[in-house]
Amino acid sequence: MKIRFIVNPISGGKEKVEAITDGVSRVFSNVEGIFEIRATRFQGDAFHLSEEAVKKGYETVFACGGDGTINEVASALVGSETVLGILPVGSGNALAGALGIPFGTLDAFGLPLKGRVKEIDAGQVCDRFFFSTAGMGLDASISKSYDERARLSFRRGILPYLPLAAMEYFRYDSSTVFIKHDEGHMKVSPLFLTVANTGEYGAKAVISPGALPDDGYFDLCVVEDRGFFNALSFARKLFNGKVATMKNYRSIRTKNVEVVKKSPGVMQIDGEPFGCGEKVTFSMR
Repeated sequence: MKIRFIVNPISGGKEKVEAITDGVSRVFSNVEGIFEIRATRFQGDAFHLSEEAVKKGYETVFACGGDGTINEVASALVGSETVLGILPVGSGNALAGALGIPFGTLDAFGLPLKGRVKEIDAGQVCDRFFFSTAGMGLDASISKSYDERARLSFRRGILPYLPLAAMEYFRYDSSTVFIKHDEGHMKVSPLFLTVANTGEYGAKAVISPGALPDDGYFDLCVVEDRGFFNALSFARKLFNGKVATMKNYRSIRTKNVEVVKKSPGVMQIDGEPFGCGEKVTFSMR
């Protein structure tokens, strides 16, 4: 057995590196093989460490962090024979939740010994992969604001998202966009425009109750902007799993999505913000 554990020391706190090292020693103490722990040093490092592990023939690469770390590790594994393992220690953990991966360190590490391997879908957008959600609405604006503050040692976790969401709502521009999908097209002014491979954004915020990570389809989720009080109602239903009951909510199963808007902007890919152009195409891998 040959496993590399890639740890983001920021997600979950720096003490997680020591806890993970201890967990690896305990779980694999009687197992023959190579069990290597590597901590990331900068954004993008997890991808390169994962890519290197594929070239060196590692059987499994564990992403130890949040959805951003998992995205980097998994992106390097797409199409390879190396298996993705997940130790969810971030604030969101959308993909781990969708796959039923336990949140306990020792339980998650034990999966190579007693678990099973399954294939899941991957989305592609702007030359990047995504495994949970990618969005071009208010979620992207919140992600960008959160990322900027996190770089300034802003408090991490789910709680900072709440005041940021309120602040970003009043700055958000819900301009008209044109959307083309497998079944047709639409013209909307979206508050949220999310292409979902899993049901959650993370932290139990359910944007697409029916989305599955292995069914070969996206759920294109559109919430039209109908004012602040409607947005408050949507936020409440986002966290109690009832977004589908909103009259301004639409969900469409599709393998391809094309969005055209009036100007370049920002999008979130598995919770991480990236710039995007006027025309953005999503496709299923």
